[in-house]
Amino acid sequence: MFEKIRIIVGYDDSLQSRKALEEAMTIAKPFSGFIKVVTAYEKGKLKQAETTIAAAEQDLKKERIAHESALVLGSNPGKVLVSIAKKENFDLIVVGNRGLGGSASIFLGSVSKQVVSNAYGNVLVVKK
Repeated sequence: MFEKIRIIVGYDDSLQSRKALEEAMTIAKPFSGFIKVVTAYEKGKLKQAETTIAAAEQDLKKERIAHESALVLGSNPGKVLVSIAKKENFDLIVVGNRGLGGSASIFLGSVSKQVVSNAYGNVLVVKK
């Protein structure tokens, strides 16, 4: 079992990412865990990303969970999460599932699908 679990969460302030953060906090608490919240943003959207990640930080502070956040310029959040998780040796990646079905996910792909396919460790996909 984990003594102090390290969790990375993809966060974009969508309902699914809020659920993912909630689940990560539920897992982290009994293990005195650490959570890193990551928001990937596109050029010109820094202010929006800062507002987004501030909401997540407030929830983590309220729950007294050790944390940090990262704003990463990039258009591929799945790749960003997998890269940081590997580089910084996280125990668990938590992402929300947007629930794209069949043909939509074939063309668009999804962050959760990309993370599950490319992660080097454990992944938790949180559904609504």
